[in-house]
Amino acid sequence: MSLKESGVRLITADIMKNKSSQFHRVHKDAFSSGQIGSKLWLCEELEKLFNSIDTVWIYGGWYGVTGFLLLTRNHIKIKNIKSFDLDKDCESVADMINENWVIDNWRFKAFTNNCNNLTFESDTPDLIINTSTEHFNNMNWFNNIPKGIMVALQGNNMPHDDHVIHSANLKQFVDCYPLSKILYRGSKDFVYPEWKFTRYMIIGRK
Repeated sequence: MSLKESGVRLITADIMKNKSSQFHRVHKDAFSSGQIGSKLWLCEELEKLFNSIDTVWIYGGWYGVTGFLLLTRNHIKIKNIKSFDLDKDCESVADMINENWVIDNWRFKAFTNNCNNLTFESDTPDLIINTSTEHFNNMNWFNNIPKGIMVALQGNNMPHDDHVIHSANLKQFVDCYPLSKILYRGSKDFVYPEWKFTRYMIIGRK
């Protein structure tokens, strides 16, 4: 084996070791039936409404699975996706999962940021997605979104220690986030042998 080949193998091994350590930090619930099923539902409904979207911001983007699904399905032509999450460990994992688009002129990029503090002076998205509204402890993130921007929001009726906002039904969820125009509203039941919950979704213009 040449010195060059040996060096390449060492670099590759180091990269794989780093990626392996990142995966150890991933919470398995990110790929659960409820999480993936909810995000696929989001993709399917967005694809019925839009052929192309320039810029997408994802609030509470976690490990970037929503961005991965949208870009992999490729039914909507999206120029770039920015994924924001408060947890600093999510950024590197989300970028790793979406590496194919990170290196493609930053079509995807994750950021560590508090969505309550995002501003719109220098950059305005065409669509804001938040599939984890139940985890936000105040409405600043929603109130700060300028009028006229499209949003896609999900919540649920699942009792959980991390859930701050609990919507008992679709109407209650819709009433929490007043929109000037609603393009889609609906609910989806997730039923398992020992438990169940309902996910709610609205898509429209603020």
